[in-house]
Amino acid sequence: MEEKIFKYSVSKRIFNKKLEDGQFKTIYNSMIPIKSTIEDFSKLILKPEAHSWCGGTFSGLISDNNWIESSIIGMDFDKGEITLEDVYLKFREFDIIPNLHYDTFSSSEQLHKFRVVLFFDSPIKCIKMYTKIMRTLEKLFSTDPSCKNPSRIFYGGTNVHIKNKIPLSLEYFIQFIDINTIARDNNLTRSTIDTSSIDANFCKSLYTNNKNVHFLASHNKLNCTSMAGEQVIDWNQACEKIKILNDFNTGEWLHHQELFGLATNLMYMRGGLKKMKSIMNKFNKSGETEYSKNNFAILPYVKLKEYNPIPVHRFSSHQEDQEIHDIITKVRNIRGHIEVITPVQNISLKEAEEKMISKFNEVISNDETGITYIFSLPTAIGKTRLLENVEKCIVALPTNHLKNEIMERMNVSYTYSPDSIQFNDPFLNKKIEYFYQIGLPKKSMKIIRNIAEGKYSSNKEDVQLAIDYCHQLDLCDNPDITVLSTHKRIINSDSLLHNTVIFDEDPLNTLIEIKTTSVKDIVGVQYLYTPLKSVTDHLLGLKEGIYETPLFNIDEDDLFKFIDDKRILETNVFDFLNSKFFIRHEDSIHYIMKKELSENTKNIILSATIPIDFYKKLYPNIEFESINIRNVEQVGKVVQYTGRSCSRSGLERYGKSISDEVGDKTVITFQRLKELFNNPTQDIHFGNCSGYDYLSGKDLTVVGTPHRNNIEYFLLAKLMGVKFDYFNSPFRYQKIEYNGFKFMFNTFDNEELRNIQIPLIESDLIQAVGRARTLRNECIAEVYSGLPLSISDEFIIKKKSA
Repeated sequence: MEEKIFKYSVSKRIFNKKLEDGQFKTIYNSMIPIKSTIEDFSKLILKPEAHSWCGGTFSGLISDNNWIESSIIGMDFDKGEITLEDVYLKFREFDIIPNLHYDTFSSSEQLHKFRVVLFFDSPIKCIKMYTKIMRTLEKLFSTDPSCKNPSRIFYGGTNVHIKNKIPLSLEYFIQFIDINTIARDNNLTRSTIDTSSIDANFCKSLYTNNKNVHFLASHNKLNCTSMAGEQVIDWNQACEKIKILNDFNTGEWLHHQELFGLATNLMYMRGGLKKMKSIMNKFNKSGETEYSKNNFAILPYVKLKEYNPIPVHRFSSHQEDQEIHDIITKVRNIRGHIEVITPVQNISLKEAEEKMISKFNEVISNDETGITYIFSLPTAIGKTRLLENVEKCIVALPTNHLKNEIMERMNVSYTYSPDSIQFNDPFLNKKIEYFYQIGLPKKSMKIIRNIAEGKYSSNKEDVQLAIDYCHQLDLCDNPDITVLSTHKRIINSDSLLHNTVIFDEDPLNTLIEIKTTSVKDIVGVQYLYTPLKSVTDHLLGLKEGIYETPLFNIDEDDLFKFIDDKRILETNVFDFLNSKFFIRHEDSIHYIMKKELSENTKNIILSATIPIDFYKKLYPNIEFESINIRNVEQVGKVVQYTGRSCSRSGLERYGKSISDEVGDKTVITFQRLKELFNNPTQDIHFGNCSGYDYLSGKDLTVVGTPHRNNIEYFLLAKLMGVKFDYFNSPFRYQKIEYNGFKFMFNTFDNEELRNIQIPLIESDLIQAVGRARTLRNECIAEVYSGLPLSISDEFIIKKKSA
């Protein structure tokens, strides 16, 4: 993992000893702003080349009035009132590991003088907060009282020891400060730090998923369940179901983070915090526990901050608790229970086939254009057979592989677009691939045509390959013959000569693409190509958030001429310039591209997993007609186990137990979690399931709930005109209704965001299950996921042991 860079101030000159008071101005005049890692910081302050430092950044000379922010604070210990070991021990109660410490110039065997330095993941920008933190540290650790102002300059020293290279969570550190303050003030909360004005700085869990060294309680409603009012629950039943709660109830001593997690859950239970305090007092009196004042201070603190419940699986180490979200929903709602509100009404396979053929023939024979027909069909119903006899149409398939398969089955005259070309000259292949990579596919095509025309010095074999490739493409411009091609080639075509385009499978992933580029990459190029400075100035001036992409005044042909043969871009800058919206997050730019769906042709889309409402919102000017034949009786069976969510993070916790249940069965799951299972498919995984037929008729197990990054949901929502708050769109475990079912699920409170998230997950699951072809085969497809599918014949909360 790339080490974090911190901003602070450092002296240009080396100061290897403490100066006289009158000389200290020399250090102030020598200070300059700098950026570095913790490792580099440790070298800068080390004698014999020690630089003095200040943890803040300033708008001029170093002074409290010019202070902007601090990501680094120093703690000075020169009285001998506390040892280095005791400092670390006090922090250890909260699982905080200071980043480094070093000895001062005046340290001796008789009096050990040292400094402890803390590096934070977010800067402190509020002077009141900074002062409160430093005053509390002074009281807790007996630090030098003269070192609490943000403009304090520290000398370097000797014996520098790095203990932790991971930045400390500022939010968690404020919890540490506040809880200690409450404990020292007889459990009164009057002196805690007011973070209301800076909470937006902490709203990072959309991207980090709280992978900080500490878990974070959330009071911004991003990842936890929120419940209105105090709930009445059966305490004994709760202890039976939640192992760590039972440990606490029977007198086992819990650490700070375990107590904190329990408190955020029990505060929503009527009398919960009072019950918790009573149990802590009871076992302290009996001598079984030694809960400290800090431990008791947790209770009023979580109530004051109105934290949402921390998921139990995040603070409990028990395997039994790894599927539990929060205590109240565990007791009052049965995880995995699927309530069927509207039973699925299936038609027979024969009736479905007849309806599909009849409607398809009706659509294909009419002369209308400007309409897009969407056929929602079950996997294996035989939609490919519809394509074997179509005339004077374009048939677009997801991949060249599927295109080549259909070529062997065609019963009418046809031509086809060529597969990707591979030249003998590796330089040509790299050049073509490079222009695809940075968003210039048409430039790649121009290179191929130039090779065919002999404008590149290539061998005769490569010239002939280019001639054949271009000739095959030119044959596709004949509207009197059926053309087989790919989604990407057809959607990126400037003009279509055929009146009818048939998409086998949903082309949405080609029409709408989400990509990433780098601010750093664009900034680097601006020094070589100055017109890009307007782009970098715009991006660098933005805070984190979601934005509409402006129309930058960049001549793309001129930029292409500049980069031709230089290979100075590493990411897809050209597509970014033509994107619709983007999210700025740290150095990354995540942007969304929208290709147009032809309004001048008759479009037919045949798919088992097509989100029809997406199309209507994305292309409001196109007329759509939906033909829904999805609910069809199956020969095989789909059995779904819903007791565990089986998200990526969930499988990282309990995937081994599911693997033991599955045994040697064939498994489709997440690409990076295949190693959990004995017999995973090598080439099929979520996001890459369409078109594979070799599992047809075989028993199959699908494991996972393929949530996507929230960035994808937000960009799609923006493109669809959905209104939402980027920094505060609550995402929690809650009971919802969807597609005729009522169930518990991790999802957005915003229903429109939810209606983007869930269809995408559902689509990936159905594509995976569809590889078994249960519609026509007597096989069993098992699904481990908390999202109920309409194709499932049976929902089981937990599989019985063999």
